Amino acid sequence: MRWGTFGAGILIAAASTGRVLLLKRSEDVMEPGTWGLPGGKVESREGARAAAFREAQEEAGLMGSMAVTGPIYVFKEPNFEFQTFLGIVADEFVPVLNWESDDAGWFSLGRLPRPLHPGVAAMMAKRGGQVRAEIARHR
Repeated sequence: MRWGTFGAGILIAAASTGRVLLLKRSEDVMEPGTWGLPGGKVESREGARAAAFREAQEEAGLMGSMAVTGPIYVFKEPNFEFQTFLGIVADEFVPVLNWESDDAGWFSLGRLPRPLHPGVAAMMAKRGGQVRAEIARHR
């Protein structure tokens, strides 16, 4: 069951290392045990970009600034749309997780953990080159 009709998430990358932050989803959310992104429902009167930034704060404990680009990938099905953005932080940080995640880690794009959340796998299959190029541009 979906939590709404419009969602947003963010792939966070560290400019200093080129690695990305993924969160291992808890048993209390859809697709438990998979490695995914901070993301969720776009609230009323909130844009997708703002929602993605908020989700990074709530689910990964992001503090401080982050350059946000995108959306870099849009998933659509009847009555549901999810926009994924790319966020660039200067350096890796220690994530502070909420109940939605059991673990977190920083990974190189060539060595992502398994199993990936289906949305992350689809994004990387279709936009992996764009993601790599955008991260490299900030290094």
